Amino acid sequence: MQKKIWQWTGLNEVTSSAAERGEPGAGEAEIRIVSIGICGTDLHIMSGHAGFGEPPLPLGHELAGVVERIGPGADGWQPGDRVCIDPLIGCGVCRECLAGNKHRCAQSGEIGLHYPGGWQEYLVVPAANLYLLPDAVGFEEATQAETLHCCLGGIDKLNIRLGSHAAVIGDGPTGLYYVQLLKAAGASKVTLFGMRDGRLELGRRLGADVTVNLRSSDTIAVTDAVASADAIAMETQDIAIDAAGNEASLKLGIKLLKRGGQLLLFGLPGHPILADIQTVVLKELTLAGSTNAPQVWPRVLELMASGGVQVKPLITQHYPFEALDQAIAFARNEPDEAIKIIVSHS
Repeated sequence: MQKKIWQWTGLNEVTSSAAERGEPGAGEAEIRIVSIGICGTDLHIMSGHAGFGEPPLPLGHELAGVVERIGPGADGWQPGDRVCIDPLIGCGVCRECLAGNKHRCAQSGEIGLHYPGGWQEYLVVPAANLYLLPDAVGFEEATQAETLHCCLGGIDKLNIRLGSHAAVIGDGPTGLYYVQLLKAAGASKVTLFGMRDGRLELGRRLGADVTVNLRSSDTIAVTDAVASADAIAMETQDIAIDAAGNEASLKLGIKLLKRGGQLLLFGLPGHPILADIQTVVLKELTLAGSTNAPQVWPRVLELMASGGVQVKPLITQHYPFEALDQAIAFARNEPDEAIKIIVSHS
C-alpha cells in the first residue's frame, strides 16, 4: 500500500511523491492524518536556520488524525479513535524519561523535526504519544495542542498570583496563547507587545488589557525598546514572557519587570544573544527557560474542550493537503497575514 507524501527536499523546497505505508510494530499505531498546522519552526528548518533533521524529510509536528491500525501491545486504542500526537520521543530508559521528563532526555527527538513527520497521509507513531480528543475539539483545533502544551508548561514554571501584572512580548501564536493562559491563571492585567496591528487587535479580543505596537515610533523607541510614559511604565510588571526570542525582546522584558519579578524565556533566538546580567542580579529577577512539558497534555485538551483557551480565532488560512506547498509559500511570503495555517486532508 502506498501513501501521498510531501518532503522537505532542499533549501526552502518541498516535493510531493508516493511512499510505502509502514506497518505499525509493537506498541505502535498507524494514524490517518487529518489536519496539520504549519509552524514557524517548519520554515526555519527549511531555510537551514534550525539545525533539526536533514532533507529529504517529511516535516510536520502539529498533528491530529484518526487511528487506522494498531500494532501488538498498543492497548487501549482502536481504529476510529480521534487523536492528537505528542511529537516528542525519548529513549524511555534514562533517568529523565523514567521520571516523566522525556523532554530532558539526551537522546530525545521529535516527529517532524528529527523523525519523519505528518506531511503524509499515514504516519506510524508510538501509541504512548497519542491523546484522545474530546468530542468538543475538532481536528484543526487539535493540531494546536502541541503548541499550547509548550505554553502551558511555561505557565506552570511561574508563580502567578491573583492580581498579578504580566507582559507578553511577541504577537505570534504563542504570544496570543500566553495572553489567554495568563488571564486564566489569575493575572489581572496583561500587556501584549507586538509589531502587527491586526494581531494586537486579536490579542485584545482574547484578553489583553493593553497592547503596544513596537513599530509605532510615537510609543516605542525601537532602538532601545523603551516605552514612552503614555504607553507603559518600566519596572511595573510582576511577570514578563519573552515569546519573541531576540535581543530587543529580552532587553525589554528585563526593563519591564519590577524588582523580584519573573522572566520566562520561551522564544528561540537561533544564536547567542547579549543579556544585561547586572540588572538581572540587582533587580533580583528570576529567569526560567521552557520548552516541552509532557505532563500537561491532558490539561491542554481539557482547556480546549472547555473553551478556557480559544484556538479558532488564530486559524487564518486553510489549504488542502494537495496544496501544502502553497501553504508553505504563503506562510513564508505573507507573515503579517498568516497567524496559523492549517492543511487538511479531504
